[in-house]
Order: sequence, then structure tokens, then C-alpha cells
Amino acid sequence: MNIVTSLILRQMRTPIIIVILGYSIAILGMTLTPGVDDHGNPWHMSIFDAIYFVSFTATTIGFGEIPYEFSNAQRMWVLVTIYITVVSWFYALGKIVSLIQDPTFKEAVRKNTFSREINNIHGEFILICGFGETGSALAQTLTEHHLSTVIIEQDQDIINTIPMRNYTASIPSIQGDARDPEQLILAGLKHPLCTAVIAVTASDKINLKVSITSKLLNPNICVISRSEIQTFEDNMYSFGTNYVINPFQTFANIFSMAMHSPSLFLLYDWLTGVPQTDLTNPIYINKGHWIICGFGRFGKALYERINKIGHPITIIDPSETERENFIAKAQNKHNDFILGTGFDAHTLQLARIEKAVGIISGTNNDSNNLSIIMTARDLNPAIFVVSRQNQKTNEPLFDATDAEIVMKPSDIIARKIRTLITAPLMISFLNEASKQASEWANISISRLSGALGERRPNVWTVDVNEHKTSSLQQVLKYGRTVRIGNLLSDPRSREKNLKSVPLLLKRGNKLLLMPTNEIAIKPQDQILFCGTPDAERSMKWMFNNIHSLNYIMTFDDTPDAHIWRKLHKFIKKQERRSRQRKRLD
Repeated sequence: MNIVTSLILRQMRTPIIIVILGYSIAILGMTLTPGVDDHGNPWHMSIFDAIYFVSFTATTIGFGEIPYEFSNAQRMWVLVTIYITVVSWFYALGKIVSLIQDPTFKEAVRKNTFSREINNIHGEFILICGFGETGSALAQTLTEHHLSTVIIEQDQDIINTIPMRNYTASIPSIQGDARDPEQLILAGLKHPLCTAVIAVTASDKINLKVSITSKLLNPNICVISRSEIQTFEDNMYSFGTNYVINPFQTFANIFSMAMHSPSLFLLYDWLTGVPQTDLTNPIYINKGHWIICGFGRFGKALYERINKIGHPITIIDPSETERENFIAKAQNKHNDFILGTGFDAHTLQLARIEKAVGIISGTNNDSNNLSIIMTARDLNPAIFVVSRQNQKTNEPLFDATDAEIVMKPSDIIARKIRTLITAPLMISFLNEASKQASEWANISISRLSGALGERRPNVWTVDVNEHKTSSLQQVLKYGRTVRIGNLLSDPRSREKNLKSVPLLLKRGNKLLLMPTNEIAIKPQDQILFCGTPDAERSMKWMFNNIHSLNYIMTFDDTPDAHIWRKLHKFIKKQERRSRQRKRLD
């Protein structure tokens, strides 16, 4: 028995008993009270007639006196019946209204509805804790990839907006504290179809508690967490969290990539951005003096990367403690630290803004960051601008500044988690690509643009196993050779190629970048592809349809049904005989 039924029975027990007693007394009285029939003889109402009469009297329908006109004694008892039954009904209805308005009952109904929605999910799903900017972006992407999601969010107002969002599938959601183990279990933490828990609330403490709880209650589940503080990050890893994403460190790595190899940065942006959106222009960063305004977590992460390359740097920050700690470190002796805010011209002039090649407005205040950008551009119109955007609502303002790079923490986290969930091999590909020279990145970009055009492609992973590619696995078991080039043929028209490019082949512990078409596929291989949505759909359909796979491999379109296969063989046989007769003639 669920909690809703239990609450109804507990709250309505007394009203139901009163209604039953009222009806019983009224019916008993009607059968005992003497009346007169149409011949003037004494008469008593039967139990059936009494039940019928009390039923329409208690509900105030009032059909009349049956089956004979009542005596005065019966009419007196009818008055008693009316007051007994109507009052009991009013009492019961009042209890029902009170029950519906009871916060405990509302909470029980909400949880019961949520549990039913979870049980109605037939495929794998992902639990997202926190539905802010990052959580909503993740939900959008995952539903577009046909992955079910479940939401826990503490703000009920945000929960109320979920049905109004333009998602491709309904998303079960519940208002609650993700730190509560019962809430996580209710949301499906222990459900066999729950494949991952993503903690992306605005609090590192909450994310840490979610990570610990998830790993303790379900050690085999994949846990991805957001963290901006190193101590919390270390704590998460100590409990077995699979991935911890620090938006500042992640962006610093991306920025370092852009400084080291613009081509590799463009390749990264192309493959990890939102699919089917336009590509950004290449970014070229000159060598020279940099200014960093704001020396918090973001500024420090970028300082480490720029200082490692060897560019001179000037820090602008109002904290005297940060300045003392900075000066005390020997590795900072070639750089400057100026006390100030950075949004006034005097401080920027002290930092030699007119000779700087780039400026980073990295405070935790968007208004200050915008002021820094505008002042810097007035003093040096050609300066390269990197800015931190803290609030999603301020996006139009940062777009208007024409900053070369805008760091949006929610987008950084959403992009990396999206990659981890939808194409986990992409991380390995990017790690291997970062070891290559710029010429390799240029060639790869040319190959992708030639095959796919100027739109960001979809990225997907092909796992060669019984579960995900049953037909391909079956063909390989027969001893047939399937090459990567075969998989690029269009199963609807073998003369055409799918708009898709293989990026990485993983075989055991070996990784091969940009595998060629001649490479033969083996069981348990993993292949990373990028391409158009139509190419992804065609390829996935082909992997689970042996006749389609046979068609692209042997150039023989084998029909599915038995009768059509027989007819197909008969036609082929007749064609061969016809050709033989022509040769004889």
C-alpha cells in the first residue's frame, strides 16, 4: 500500500464510519416504522425499498414517497433520516477538502506521481541534481540524444517552469534537497536503469554530498560532479567520483590550447560545441604582455597557463593578501601585481595597457567585467579580450562587447559533461590530438570541412558488441571482413557515402587517430565518428540490420522476408539464364 492510499484511509476512517452508521440507522428505522398500504392495511417497508429510499433522500435527489404514501410516523423518521445522512455527508466532504489541502497529503501525491513517472521510463536514464543554467543545458542536450533524464531541484519555481521548456521529451522532476539520501533513492539512484548521477548545483558542498551518497549507495554508478574548489575536488575523487569538472581549470586548458595551436582549438570547438550550429572563426593570439584583472580562482588558473608559456603578466586585484602571497613566490618575480580594480583608466595605464596584447576581465562581478572591457578597449582598441561571464542573463551585454573569448562556467561544464555522456571517446581523441603538430590539426579540419560542410557535426561512438551492434558482431563471427570504409557507405544507396568521418579507433589500450578506410574492424573495437544527424541514424540502423549490412558489403540487396528472398533468387536465376542465352545467340 502506498503512502497516498494510507493517508486517505487514515484521514477518512472516521467520516466513512459515520456515513455508514447514519445510513444503517436510517435504513433500520425505515423498515421498523409502520405505514399503511393502498388498502388501509398495516405495512412495513422492505430492506431493499428502505435502501433505495434512503439513498435518494440522503443525496437530496428526492423522488418521493414509495411504494405507498407515508404515514405521519414514517414522515417523522424521514426528517430524522435527512438530518442524519446529510450532516454525515457534509462532515465527510469537509474532511475530503481538508485532506486535499493538507501539505503532507500534497507532498505524498507529488512523490507518488514522481515515482510512477520514474517507473514508466523504459530505457536508461540519467539523474541530474540541480537545474540551474548547467542542468537545463544538459537536459536539453540529453533529451535531443534520446536519453531520458530525471531532475532534483530545490527551487519549486524552477521546477514549475520545466513543462514550459521546449524539450523533446517529458522530464520527471521533483522539488527536494539532493543531499537527502531518501530524495536520491526516490529519484532513481538505486534503479537498475539509472546509469549516471550528475551533480551540478551551485554549491560545492551539496555536490560533494551527492557524490559521496551516490557512490556509497550505488558503487557501480557513474558520478559526474561540478567543483570549483580544489579541496572539494580531492574529496570527491577520494570517494570514487568518476569525473570532477572544474570550470576554471577546464577553461584554462582550452585557453592554453588556443594560445598553443589555434587549429587545434578550432577542432575542439567544432567537435564539442552544440551540434548543427555555425562554426566560430579561428582565434589567433599574439605573443606579448598580458593583463589579468581579478586574481581569484579564474585568474589564477589562467595565470598558471600564460606564465608557463613565458609571457609577461600584470595582475590587477584589490586584495593586499593576494599581493603579498604573489610577491612571496619566486616564480612570480618577473611579473607585476597592482592593487586596484581594473575598471578605471589610471590602473590600466599603470599596467601598460597601451602595450599589452591581451586583457582578462576575470572577476566574479559581471558589471565590473563589462567596465574593464570597455575601459580597456578605449585605451587600446586592438587588445585581445578574454572575459568571464557569471550570469546567463547578461549574455546579450557580453555579446555587445565583441570580446574574442567569453568564459561561461555553465556552458563549459555542460559542454564537457555532454561529451562525457554522449561520446566518451572524444576525451581520448582530444588528448591524443593535443600531442599532434598544428599541421595535423589543419589537415584534419580540411578533411572535416570537405566532408561535412561548415556546421558543427554530431559525434557518436560505435561499440562493436552484441548489445549495441548485433548485426555487425554477427557478421564478424562468421569470419567476414568489415572495413571502416564499408561503414561509411549509405545503406539506402551504396554508390553514395554517408557524410561522416572516423575520428578515433580504440582497440584494447591502443588508440589510432583518424583511422583509414582500409582498416578491418574487430570485435570489442570502439570507433568515434562525427557527421550529420542523418548519417548517425543510418549508421546505427545499419548496425542492427544484417541485410542492410550485407548490402553495403557485397553490393547485393538481400530482402528481409522469406518469400521475397525466394522471389529475389528466382529473378536472379532468370537474369543469369537470359544472359547465357544471349551469349549463345
